[in-house]
Amino acid sequence: MLRPMPPEPRRGAAPIKCPVCRAPYRSPLAELDDPDSALSCHRCGADLTSLIQLHDQAIGYHRRALQALQVGDYPAATAWNEQALTLHQNADFHTLRGQLWALQGQFRSAIAAWEVARRLAPQHPAANAYLQQLEQLASQQIGEEN
Repeated sequence: MLRPMPPEPRRGAAPIKCPVCRAPYRSPLAELDDPDSALSCHRCGADLTSLIQLHDQAIGYHRRALQALQVGDYPAATAWNEQALTLHQNADFHTLRGQLWALQGQFRSAIAAWEVARRLAPQHPAANAYLQQLEQLASQQIGEEN
């Protein structure tokens, strides 16, 4: 049987927490000799295999969404990204949701998605950059109207 790989820490990821004791997941790099320990909570020892599998599946859906975005298939990209968000809340996933909304002209929804991304990861570079761009655009339009 294939075992899930311990997730890599990502800048936009909400930390995986043990459902038993709520300890944040830490991949025990020092314990690479015992791969099973990488799938257990460092605090209470609970088996995190299923949780890590869900995380891995969410990352796979997100990657498919990015591939669909690259070829301009926004409906498919949206569907894949929504599946990823169903499994795992992640700033990168919300940022992509905002990009997809913006590309389809739904700017209020885009802003809402980017604000969620920023709440999950306050220093998220893409979410902050997109929000700044929209603020600049809005202020330019207001200036042109006056």
